[in-house]
Amino acid sequence: MNRFSRRLGVLLPVTCALLFPLAISGDPQTADAISGFFPFHVEAERQLEAKFRGIPDATHAENNLRRLTSEPHMSGTDASRRTAEWLRDQYRSFGFDAQIVTYTAWMPQPREVKLEMTKPTRERLASPETSFDEDASTSDARAVVGFNAYSPSGEMTAPVVYVNYGTVEDYQQLASLGVDVKGKVAIARYGQGYRGIKAKLAEEHGAAALILYSDPADDGRTVGNTYPYGPWRPMSGIQRGSIMYTQQYPGDPLTPGVASTPGAKRLAPADATNLPRIPTMPINAQDAAVILENVGGKNAPRDWQGGLPLTYHIGPGEAQVHMKLVMDYQERPLYDVIATLHGTSDDEWVMLGNHHDAWVFGAADPGSGTTAMLEAGRALGELVRSGWKPHRTIVICQWDGEEFGLLGSTEWVEANRAELQSKALIYVNTDVGVSGPNFSASALPSLKDVVRDVTRDVNDPNTGLRVYDAWLRYAATADGEEHGTARQKVAADSSGKAPLGALGAGSDFCPFLDYAGIPAIDLSFTGDYGVYHSIYDDFYWMKHFGDPTFNYQVALAQVLGMIALRFGEADIPPYNFPAYALELEHSVTDQFVRASAMGRAEEDTMEPALDAAAHLSASAARASQALRTLAAEPVDASESIQIDHALAAVEQAFLAPEGLTGRPWFKHTLYAPGSYTGYSAEVIPGVNEAITRKDFATLRREASALTDALMRASARLDDIARLAQQAELSKPSGH
Repeated sequence: MNRFSRRLGVLLPVTCALLFPLAISGDPQTADAISGFFPFHVEAERQLEAKFRGIPDATHAENNLRRLTSEPHMSGTDASRRTAEWLRDQYRSFGFDAQIVTYTAWMPQPREVKLEMTKPTRERLASPETSFDEDASTSDARAVVGFNAYSPSGEMTAPVVYVNYGTVEDYQQLASLGVDVKGKVAIARYGQGYRGIKAKLAEEHGAAALILYSDPADDGRTVGNTYPYGPWRPMSGIQRGSIMYTQQYPGDPLTPGVASTPGAKRLAPADATNLPRIPTMPINAQDAAVILENVGGKNAPRDWQGGLPLTYHIGPGEAQVHMKLVMDYQERPLYDVIATLHGTSDDEWVMLGNHHDAWVFGAADPGSGTTAMLEAGRALGELVRSGWKPHRTIVICQWDGEEFGLLGSTEWVEANRAELQSKALIYVNTDVGVSGPNFSASALPSLKDVVRDVTRDVNDPNTGLRVYDAWLRYAATADGEEHGTARQKVAADSSGKAPLGALGAGSDFCPFLDYAGIPAIDLSFTGDYGVYHSIYDDFYWMKHFGDPTFNYQVALAQVLGMIALRFGEADIPPYNFPAYALELEHSVTDQFVRASAMGRAEEDTMEPALDAAAHLSASAARASQALRTLAAEPVDASESIQIDHALAAVEQAFLAPEGLTGRPWFKHTLYAPGSYTGYSAEVIPGVNEAITRKDFATLRREASALTDALMRASARLDDIARLAQQAELSKPSGH
């Protein structure tokens, strides 16, 4: 038996012992049980949830989306303010204490966007999106031109090189073919990663500028019928979007780690490490075809051939373009809406959120999520009017500036981090709430079973199944990344349960989890969504293709509100820490194996983390058992609140005060967006990326930080076990 086999021999008994006690508050043992609820409270919770589910209404959702999509409302504009004021007033009418919280952020708006091919022929490009008679919104002159937020201004004339998706691997292949992009204009197609990573890689490889376009093979006519006759992007469609380097830090570029309030100290823009340095712009597929059919040079590899009717070449060849971008950068306002439904325990918060700003009309992104959030809020307000009083306070947040780089949510979290960490039990996010009928979710391992349990109690509008069963059926056929969005389909996991992904970045859960250590969930219903970030993401698209009956927005409202009720009313918040510890053991073991392949010194570096993961599993099992014992009878209210806060604080133990190496804003040692993956999650990011780079010095530092975090979490779980045992002993005799 080698040294690594002996290490696994120590871990496996602990791992196997965790397979039974899966929920820290007790898995339901019968069909009527609810995780986190004492048996004598289950029936009342079932009745409350049934009443809640009956309130969200498709007509309300449709009317709300019609209002939300009545004008373009990009962040930093008066239209965004009007949207925020309308949302504030809606939540007030539901009975919430709703306010607008304002910040400012360094934000651009386009003043001139010009692109033309100058060789081998001269042709003006950067053509606007086509309007269609079927949809009057597509001729709205208020729509912003296609641009990439946080591109610098610039002007140049240079040859073009085609870089496929512009990934790390694509640049490696270009180098192997002897093609250099230095001083050239790179043209890349959207897909296979966040556009900001494409800009960063082009910058790092010396490109003079970057052009992005949506290829029909990924998002257009070779996938299915295009708008207005189908859900996919027409040849004139443009994907707007930010290229901020959010993998460095999100939020206002000039105030990292500090809320962008009037007196905040601001960086000079030249010192902001999350701002790109090369001009970048998006174009539509018909303009891209003009460029690509003239690029010349070597034939592109077979798997680089897209869906345009031409043979793709790499270049450089005859094609030369002239680009001119003039961006107007200013401090611009953000309008966050914070709506609070106060509970009897007002120092415990259950939080829901999505953003309200959109690139143009934003029917799917984010309007469908906003309509669902409004319906969840309206239903909760109706329950209060009928005599119900929430146990814990419910806070619904509508963020501004998400599209530019999670601006509003990041500034609010930075401003309120201490209070959040002392009060928030959970943050539940939705964004592109509904673009089709397929449920999708990402969550911390401690929260996955809550999502599964809630979706077992909500009906799927189309199939007649429960959402959970339709989700499981869809997962069995999932085969990779969805077209048109950054969201990913995840195949059913090895346990046979419906799958949830890991949380990376790309939406407003990021500052809650990665910076403040608040347990988080992100969920949506997905589908054939080819009009992402275009003028065509409007009410007509939703009514004809995304959710024609608006019943999936009702289903999303039901899921959101039910999660709020499960956490808001639970006797013990239903975190599943044994399941979390089990996943972490697997992840740490994977990194141990990778480090061992590098050499004995690297193996020795990772061994303490492996021991710490085993400690965490044992502590989670002890805490789970103590809470199971406690759950038979009520406990004193003060002791219950103390346990609640201790449970929520476990996640904060995983934060490293100094942050990740080279990315100090990101504090979480277990989850972060990858440095070169963008939206996708990197699990145990510091260690993982250090091993990939073969950076032993960073590996030592990150492995030590990981070990410390795991041991802090173990200690907090041990404290929870002691608190539960003390509460059990303090119960009146005879119980």
